[in-house]
Amino acid sequence: MNVHDEASTDAAEPRTGARSNPPAAPVKKGQSLELEVENLAFGGKALAKLDGFVIFVENALPGDRVQATVFKKRRSYAEARAERILRPSPARIAPRCEHVPTCGGCRFQDLDYAEQLRHKELQIEECLEHLGRLRVAPSPIVPAPKLFHYRNKMEYSFARDSGGRLTLGLHVRGFFDRTFDLARCHIATPISSEIVAFVREAARRASLAAYDTRSHHGLLRYLTVREGIRTGQVMVNMVASEDHPFFHALASDLPRAFPAVKTVVLNTTRRRAQVATGEEERVLFGGGTIEDVLGGITFEISPNSFFQTNTEQAEQLLRLALEGLDLRGDDRVLDVYSGTGTFTLPIARAAGEAIGVESSAVAVKDAERNAARNGIGNARFVTGEAMEVLRDRFGLGTRASGAAVDRPDIDAVLVDPPRAGLHPGVIQRLKHLGAPRLVYVSCNPSTLGRDLALFCESRYRLESVRGVDMFPHTPHIECVAVLRLAEA
Repeated sequence: MNVHDEASTDAAEPRTGARSNPPAAPVKKGQSLELEVENLAFGGKALAKLDGFVIFVENALPGDRVQATVFKKRRSYAEARAERILRPSPARIAPRCEHVPTCGGCRFQDLDYAEQLRHKELQIEECLEHLGRLRVAPSPIVPAPKLFHYRNKMEYSFARDSGGRLTLGLHVRGFFDRTFDLARCHIATPISSEIVAFVREAARRASLAAYDTRSHHGLLRYLTVREGIRTGQVMVNMVASEDHPFFHALASDLPRAFPAVKTVVLNTTRRRAQVATGEEERVLFGGGTIEDVLGGITFEISPNSFFQTNTEQAEQLLRLALEGLDLRGDDRVLDVYSGTGTFTLPIARAAGEAIGVESSAVAVKDAERNAARNGIGNARFVTGEAMEVLRDRFGLGTRASGAAVDRPDIDAVLVDPPRAGLHPGVIQRLKHLGAPRLVYVSCNPSTLGRDLALFCESRYRLESVRGVDMFPHTPHIECVAVLRLAEA
């Protein structure tokens, strides 16, 4: 998959699972309330009810009794901020990280891990039932073996504090335009936090300015640190408004301070949009890539290519996907949204042929290079949007005249779409294709439930769903759903 983003949100209004019309609102903006927090809504917000009216509570956990102030009022719900915990939840624990009260990242470090998993299982089940109308109890979620230092990639933002001092760190919870100085991130690998401190101090000594989203002036935008978990190789990627001698000096200093740093890359952009990629990429040190190993396959990772950010749990995701595909040695398998081949290449090793479909030409080049370096000759990749490839290459739907048609006999399909899920047209084309086995890997149980309903209204039946906890202490959930052709 090419556009996963663990920091993105699902909708403006969190889901509660309720279908009926909400009761009349018993609260007003600015009102102070004593609330019993009952649950976590999908997306991670704590949920309380007052006379049946839903109130989402910031800075609270299930089981807490809090004094909270309402700061937003809508027809069907309100939002409040806990000012004081009157009675803490029995599941509350002391967080490891000093930034938990401020950081917008791993907001559940103070919730017992077993409770985190229980709530994620409930949210998967709720999404299947209320959005997919599917009454299937998910299998127990696969827990993470490492609760800390599991992320192999982190993006950090440059900004200014209220006094104008340069900061480098993560976003303040609820504010995408405010950044706090990071001391140490406990979900990133240790070297990542060390590099942040090194770069921040170097930038301060050079008296450089962070890019300002209001005035659109300033040099420094983002710092991304990636580490190959199995190789120890580190990539440092800077995003800035333009080239500057500072980055060239940094490219010399970083490998001396951190021998694990194998490459330093600069991405420059003049765009006003705040995205951690550039329009022009320049390798300042090393070869511009690092390597990691996933599922026994060595992957070369370029600065802006997608690679699963939790290597160990990605292997659990891969294991469940392969089990669901139930491959034979001569099977022909289609991998839609194949990215850099994270799933396609292991599939090719277990099947007769694997065909990856991916819209990003850069990702396809990475996938082809990774196939070659691992000696996998039975994987091939098609560049294009899924709708168009299924139409033009497989003859599913109205086909453009003169387009060459691939053989449509596919034994199994894997789809791993972005958070928005599958376009209904893609679902219809895959149903028309009618592969006997279909595995859906999802980073969003909400869109998964919606899409499974379309698959299961005809042709397919849902066999199983299982969550994989890729990101402990966060609300994000990965799932693997296995479908079988009903006529098979």
